[in-house]
Amino acid sequence: MSFAQIDLYLYQMLNAPDQASNLMKNYAIFAAHDLIFVMLFVFLAFWLRGSFQTKKLILKAFIFSFITLCITELLSMALGTPRPFVLEVGQTLIEHAPTPSFPSNHMAIFSGIAFSYYFSEKRDIGRFLIVLAWLIAWARVYVGVHFPLDMIGSFFIAWAVNYFGLNLWHKYKEPFIELVLRIHFKIFRPLIENGLIK
Repeated sequence: MSFAQIDLYLYQMLNAPDQASNLMKNYAIFAAHDLIFVMLFVFLAFWLRGSFQTKKLILKAFIFSFITLCITELLSMALGTPRPFVLEVGQTLIEHAPTPSFPSNHMAIFSGIAFSYYFSEKRDIGRFLIVLAWLIAWARVYVGVHFPLDMIGSFFIAWAVNYFGLNLWHKYKEPFIELVLRIHFKIFRPLIENGLIK
């Protein structure tokens, strides 16, 4: 059995069946499409109201997920693998442009954030976010916009970026954080002085 055949077999197992309930479909659509916006809003709120340590971890998560996303975007352009609905397999529950499928940008963002916390003093948060990333992975396959290997590929790219980039982060984090926080203070100074944000 080839990787393509295994991928298709797993996709057919995980994709929404014809008899799927509306509740399950709506749950999967929320996880696949909307959860990322909820997560970004939560991170924005924690950035604006959080402590120095919270800001440091959010900044780390942003950098590592951004690098992961850049790598997956370059790979997807180079490989140009079609999405399931382009191949007319399975059921598709949300609209999506026929952009390349492998690796998944959604999974790149979530896994990049998850591993940035996992490789930190907040490992328990990282574990929770890894579980959340796999919920997103299941949902993106369930709604028919990705194959399973798209998600697995992004997950391991995120792991590699975080694992091998950790020494560079520890080496350069202090001056970079100082620069970003200086910019943050200049932009939000009136709100900070009034105690609305930190």
